[in-house]
Amino acid sequence: MMAVSNVPPLLRHAVHGRQGYLTPRPSGELLIGATVEHVGFERAVTPEGLAHLVNGAIEVLPELRRRPVTRTWCGFRPGTPDDMPVLGPWPGIDGLHVASGHYRNGILLAPATAALLTQAILGGGISDLMKPFLPDRLLTGSNPLLDRSPHAHTR
Repeated sequence: MMAVSNVPPLLRHAVHGRQGYLTPRPSGELLIGATVEHVGFERAVTPEGLAHLVNGAIEVLPELRRRPVTRTWCGFRPGTPDDMPVLGPWPGIDGLHVASGHYRNGILLAPATAALLTQAILGGGISDLMKPFLPDRLLTGSNPLLDRSPHAHTR
């Protein structure tokens, strides 16, 4: 991700292009995102990733050429081998519930995830909607280590 100055405002609403999106923030920044790179746990912004963002943003809004970059950053997007979230009680550990592996859709799935886990934690049982996402589908034999996903550690 990166941000450029949006003062004076070039955009007042989010815009999606072929290579990403531009989102104005109340802080006076215009967020430009986002890339996906499969890098393990390496937390760094790459020149290639920034070039992708800059080129895509300028294609949508050429005036950005004259705006200063205010910051860049990256984060991790945990995924799973089957590309589905892991939700529910962890087998063999009473009281431990997990909600992970949402990959690029965490913010979109947060309300549904919260509702399903709240129901399970407060004693309402495991909803039929949650059953496909239970953690035991990823456990291998007696060793409860998750298999590696091509999306396990992306930024």
